[in-house]
Amino acid sequence: MWVPTKTFELFHISKDTVNSLREDLAAVRAERDGLKSQLATTQANFEWVRIRVNALELERAQLLEKAYGVKVPVPEIVRSHGTPLALPSSLFEDMGDTTAKELGLPIYLDKN
Repeated sequence: MWVPTKTFELFHISKDTVNSLREDLAAVRAERDGLKSQLATTQANFEWVRIRVNALELERAQLLEKAYGVKVPVPEIVRSHGTPLALPSSLFEDMGDTTAKELGLPIYLDKN
């Protein structure tokens, strides 16, 4: 069976091309490893800051309670695993005049 030489040329890869691809791959792997270590460092720093902020918020609440006798809620920064939750769409929707009246909210009329 006769096969044209152009068909074989499609599968021909030069040694220089392979070597340059290997060098690129090595550079990308080195960059990836550097980013992995940088990510680990950043996560450790974030954990430290998160713990410190939570401790300071708790201390502030305790000092307010001791000084003024006011008990305030203590906010806490928690680490979420996964994608951040989207805001509910009902947060920005108009509830309507009837619902506002039922809740005892003031109704502002547009006088255009």
